[in-house]
Amino acid sequence: MNIAIYCGSSCGSDKIYQKKTELLAQKLAAKNFNIVYGGSLQGLMGVFSNESLKQGNYVIGVITHDLVSKEIENKNISKIYKVDTMNQRKEKMEELSDGFIALPGGYGTFEEIFDVISSAQIGYHKKPCAFYNINGYYDKLIDFLNSCEKEGFIKKDYIDMLIFSDDEDEIIEKISKYQAPKDKWHWKSTFYLIMMAF
Repeated sequence: MNIAIYCGSSCGSDKIYQKKTELLAQKLAAKNFNIVYGGSLQGLMGVFSNESLKQGNYVIGVITHDLVSKEIENKNISKIYKVDTMNQRKEKMEELSDGFIALPGGYGTFEEIFDVISSAQIGYHKKPCAFYNINGYYDKLIDFLNSCEKEGFIKKDYIDMLIFSDDEDEIIEKISKYQAPKDKWHWKSTFYLIMMAF
């Protein structure tokens, strides 16, 4: 199984982020989950990839030619794909991966994980999406998503499908046992077919 890792190009302001990132890399390696990530040696991306390699894990990077020219590529990883655009980077990572974990990060991390969540909601894939909630980093996101559900913009099924935890073993277990919900348009399509039958 290949797991995509989305995370920051910085290490954050607390050492717990690096420590827990290393721990997740160790746990995934122990379960023989290969890694797909953005190919960089910067920040938590570098921490995760280097620790994964240290554990003997197989690490696939996907990076743009532009970022390679800025010399942030981790040249030690197992395999690297070089693409032209950030959209191609996201698409290739999704194609290569059987599940997705967002660690703490910034705009790029948010964009990547929400892109695959949106695709999951409408049934383009049935792969698990998880948030590694180190130091309560995503607590306010959980609150916001619950507010979205309360206001009628996100159905509860598509919040419940997300995995939030600061426990590495729980994340791995839930990814392994994940069952995707029915896609967003399933019930409307079913209702339409029933109505057409009358």
